[in-house]
Amino acid sequence: MAGNRITELDGLVGPALESLNLTGNGIQRLNGFPSGCFANLVTLELRGNQLDTTDGINLPNLQQLYLAQNVIKHLQGLERMERLTTLHLRDNQLETLDGLSPNMKCLQYQNVRGNAILEENALKSLALVSKTLRALVLTDNPLVESTDYRLSVLMLLTQLERIDKDPVSPEEVAQAKERIKELKEEMSGP
Repeated sequence: MAGNRITELDGLVGPALESLNLTGNGIQRLNGFPSGCFANLVTLELRGNQLDTTDGINLPNLQQLYLAQNVIKHLQGLERMERLTTLHLRDNQLETLDGLSPNMKCLQYQNVRGNAILEENALKSLALVSKTLRALVLTDNPLVESTDYRLSVLMLLTQLERIDKDPVSPEEVAQAKERIKELKEEMSGP
């Protein structure tokens, strides 16, 4: 169903469907995804639509969600996605990752390349899903212009294996852990 002129999802039903590609349509809202109508949906592609939020995707079995090239400004409703392993949000308008949920216990790959993430504080929600996240793509965000952004990210997520397609070195992890230790010592004081 990619590359059509679909703007509404009301009435769309596919209880046996495992993959749905709605890329390149004019969808603005996701209010047509009751979980019972798509109980087996594992992969949902909504790239290149007009979505401004992630709210409305009530699909607890979903594992891969592709939302690149929309106008998403807010992450909402993600707490229902406990089985999600891939969250692709490239080329949107996110300034923060607030909205990530500790319920996202399986998330391994997150791509937020080409958004408007400016400050390290905007990444603090990543700590909520830190146990499983292995790869994070931040390229083409204003934050990346900071020379120490990899260190800042690793201080939140020491288990990361890749940042921006580049492997994380053992030296980088050691440096992040050392910096965390230093900060804790500074906070505890003399």
